Amino acid sequence: MKAKSVFLLIALLALLVAAVGSVGAQDNMTLELWHAKQDAEGDMLLSLIDYCSANFGVDVEQVYNPSGTIQDSFTAAAGSGEGPDAIIWANDAAGAWANQGLIAPVTDLVTDELRANASDTAWGLFTYNDDVWGIPFSAKTLAFFYNTSLVPDAPATWADVIAISADLAEEGVTGLAFQNGFFHSAGFLYSLGGSLMDADGNAAFAPDSEGAAAMDAYLQLHQDMYNLGQDPNSGIVIDGASPNPGFQTGDVAMVYDGIWNLAQFENDLGDDLGVSIMPALDNGNVPALFAQGEGFFLNANADENSMAAFSAFSDCVTSVDGQTIAAVEGGLLPVNPAVALENPNLTTFAEQFALGTPFPNRPELGSFWGPMGDAITAVGSGGLSPEEARIQAYDLIQAGIDTTHGM
Repeated sequence: MKAKSVFLLIALLALLVAAVGSVGAQDNMTLELWHAKQDAEGDMLLSLIDYCSANFGVDVEQVYNPSGTIQDSFTAAAGSGEGPDAIIWANDAAGAWANQGLIAPVTDLVTDELRANASDTAWGLFTYNDDVWGIPFSAKTLAFFYNTSLVPDAPATWADVIAISADLAEEGVTGLAFQNGFFHSAGFLYSLGGSLMDADGNAAFAPDSEGAAAMDAYLQLHQDMYNLGQDPNSGIVIDGASPNPGFQTGDVAMVYDGIWNLAQFENDLGDDLGVSIMPALDNGNVPALFAQGEGFFLNANADENSMAAFSAFSDCVTSVDGQTIAAVEGGLLPVNPAVALENPNLTTFAEQFALGTPFPNRPELGSFWGPMGDAITAVGSGGLSPEEARIQAYDLIQAGIDTTHGM
């Protein structure tokens, strides 16, 4: 009888524990999140979501949306009063989405404790018109990758890169796959003395200005690289693929690309992967590649429950443990200064980030992408001079900016 009572007591306690656990799970807040994460970063996000559910009381319903369509999908959905509670995307969307009323300011959700979880630089990337419009999650920039079995030491200068590529071509190996896209290469413009916008958001390379001369130098570099890419003896190809398949298989020795491909390259090349800051240009300047932030934005249509879930999720993803998951499993560069960087490759990216150009979050940036991409093509296969391409780009870009300004 006594043994039976003990058995019943144990059974009741087990049921009680299960019931309490069930209630706790039901009490978790729910947040629907859109993202474009895949491969190593996608696996990282799933681990982070599990951690936030277990430790911060928020369950995340994650919905994958390809990077090529997620912005348009979110704009359409949020603009019609629908869409997810939150989206993870780059900081440059902050100004445009804020102006369109698609996202909610989160200034009031940023407690002193939460603010301490990220650097001032990271918060600055998501600040627009004196409000905070996103929660920083990772710092992003580009750096130089090389295969140490083909290039034992990191090139110090861009001239070294060109020389090494020519030497490798003699062995039938492609030395450099040059990323000629505007996003990837804009840092060369800044290190040549130029910029995109002035303080008022206008294009900073008007005719007969210092900015025009810098833009000409930037487009000349693109023309030079294009011409090298036409010469099989140069060992250089123009290839905007990211990640670059040839680099992943060891058929290309060098490429510069973003930290978002770091974990994949580490898997592909193992101990043969080398990472360095960008080789210096002839003027001695290291290309000031875009220093970008990725973060979580709150849908302007979010209700109080979604805001509470977003707040708890923000505490989770910026915490030391959350940021460590992002760094270790996803190869991301933490925004929390308390996170130790044990991976030397992440340390290199942190150094390049410090040398970089803050990625603008002004809505005027949207006027640059098409015309600048066309200008790069024009000085290559289009046969235009840098000056001709620059004039065309300036006229189109400034017209777009004037429209943004309502002129």
